[in-house]
Amino acid sequence: MVENIFRLAPTPSGWLHQGNAYNFLLNWLYAKQLDAKVLLRIDDLDAARSRPEYVSAIFTTLDWLGLDWDVGPKDVREFQEYGSQTLRLPNYQLQSEKLIAKGWVFACDCSRRSLQNAGFAGTYPNICMEKNLPLDPNLPWRVRVPTGTTVAVPDAKTGVVTVNLNAEMGSFVIKTRAGIPAYQLASLCDDVQFGITHVIRGQDLLASTAAQLYLAEILDLESFKNVQFYHHPLILDEAGNKLSKSAGSRSLQYWQENNFPVADLLQSFAAWLPLPTKRSIEKIEDLIPLMPSLFVESAR
Repeated sequence: MVENIFRLAPTPSGWLHQGNAYNFLLNWLYAKQLDAKVLLRIDDLDAARSRPEYVSAIFTTLDWLGLDWDVGPKDVREFQEYGSQTLRLPNYQLQSEKLIAKGWVFACDCSRRSLQNAGFAGTYPNICMEKNLPLDPNLPWRVRVPTGTTVAVPDAKTGVVTVNLNAEMGSFVIKTRAGIPAYQLASLCDDVQFGITHVIRGQDLLASTAAQLYLAEILDLESFKNVQFYHHPLILDEAGNKLSKSAGSRSLQYWQENNFPVADLLQSFAAWLPLPTKRSIEKIEDLIPLMPSLFVESAR
């Protein structure tokens, strides 16, 4: 029997918000339900947006929420010593080389502006897929996603969902123009390396799950193909928009600085959590026995 492992995977690109807290809470509660371990993984590859104060805030916010974890750095010092994704760059490079050797990677000289000027404002239209440009390290590299490519994504709540990956994402980037491994590849590599068995993420990341399953199939990463997924509804603002990492009343930093009790935040999640009854929530442990079963025991 393989040990069940969930993960909290925040990015230090802004102050965490209520949507992040809701995702952390779901991961933590379902991990407790399965007596599973929880990994803290801070995704810091985007050096242009990452800031030390955001890294520090991740630890203080998790402590404020009352969430603990079993694997991963316990503070900023440990994160710098062994937790940063920059320390796992050789693994990302290894998987990139495998994709290249299999003929799945192509270079792209399109910029956002050139695509917009050509009338392509959404999904990448595979303009460079057949140009056979040399894999110049100063250009973005993409994985081939031919027209009509679909991926079956299993979801613990809704069952198998078929995602048209070409329509949703097109041939997605695995290495940026700056030479940084892109999210889809890095996240997949980390989940495999740390033995993740369960991934709970927002519905907005359904296409990302499809992209990572697509890569796992190409790279023969069997463990990821057996991960159990749940894509939860998003917490929205008053205008019905997805929350973003910006300052304001939705920022968890704002809640902490103004000494708002965590119980109020937990109570605000009552309408979003799949609870059989609505009741007053004082501490996070109160939620554990109320959560309905969602995942089956991993048999890998």
